[in-house]
Amino acid sequence: MLILKGKFLVFKFPALLGALLMLAALAWMGVAQVQAAPTRQMAPDAVAAEFYGWYLDTLEADQDPLSDRHATFNNYVARELTARLSERLSLSPSGGSAPATGAPAADYFLQSPGYQSAWRRHVAATTVRQRGDGADVIVTLGSEEGAKRVLALAMVREAGSWKIRQVVLAEARSSKSSLEQTGL
Repeated sequence: MLILKGKFLVFKFPALLGALLMLAALAWMGVAQVQAAPTRQMAPDAVAAEFYGWYLDTLEADQDPLSDRHATFNNYVARELTARLSERLSLSPSGGSAPATGAPAADYFLQSPGYQSAWRRHVAATTVRQRGDGADVIVTLGSEEGAKRVLALAMVREAGSWKIRQVVLAEARSSKSSLEQTGL
């Protein structure tokens, strides 16, 4: 069978051009739909629970969340707190030990010198108060009384996302709302 080159190009070129135009139109429509889709806003308690699940997994993997997983860490922690923790870490001559005693320093997010694997099996968070760009969240790690850790978090909305601004033991918390408190 003999193929005429002129007719072959005439028949094949428009089909190829049509296919390319259709793909470009579909790609443009897909991008427009993605841009038009509303951004899913997570509640403060959902962000806190997700953070602690990730944080405990990172510790379990023997990694430092602040230095080894800095990008993910920044998704959950307010810029100001990240800066203070980084500064505290760089100023610590003992590599994380308490300055005067030499005892291991408490992990800021756990308010404990160590963690228990039972905490990872149960992470629960509840928003206690939310007002404007601030929220108070209670996080419970573990479910058994001996292994339970209850933390009070102050969260702030930063660039549209809820982030942790302060963590204290729930028992040590003052009567003031975190929205009225400052500092670490």
